[in-house]
Amino acid sequence: MTSIVDECPPRMSSSIAIPVSTHLRILYVEDNELVREVTAELLAQDQRRIVACATAEEALEKFGADPFDVVITDVSLPAMSGIELARSILELKPQMPIILASGYDLDFGIENWGANVCSIIKPFEAIEIEALMARLTADRGSPRESRT
Repeated sequence: MTSIVDECPPRMSSSIAIPVSTHLRILYVEDNELVREVTAELLAQDQRRIVACATAEEALEKFGADPFDVVITDVSLPAMSGIELARSILELKPQMPIILASGYDLDFGIENWGANVCSIIKPFEAIEIEALMARLTADRGSPRESRT
């Protein structure tokens, strides 16, 4: 891919108003059960559907069966990594918005993956993930309309 990712927004104070992306179907992948449950609750809103998976393999199965607006995945997963998952999803749907979450800085050239791929350092604040989702899903149709 040749497009360059815009800088991910820096960590923000909670007093800054960020537009919240509602009406989203989010595929969330995290192998740590407690983190998965807490983050799914953080992402949940009345108009959102969160599909939480423990493995990349389960996430690929869900991704193939249903349309999603955004994928959020941990990088360090058992068996298939979050990086491998992201690559597999981008092969199926090159413009899919993907957020790679990691406990450390990612230094493998994510900026070359495209404007629809970004990273966030865990632990993250709700305002940070909301800002990324808003940016990555801006001006997108429904997942059913945009699924290729």
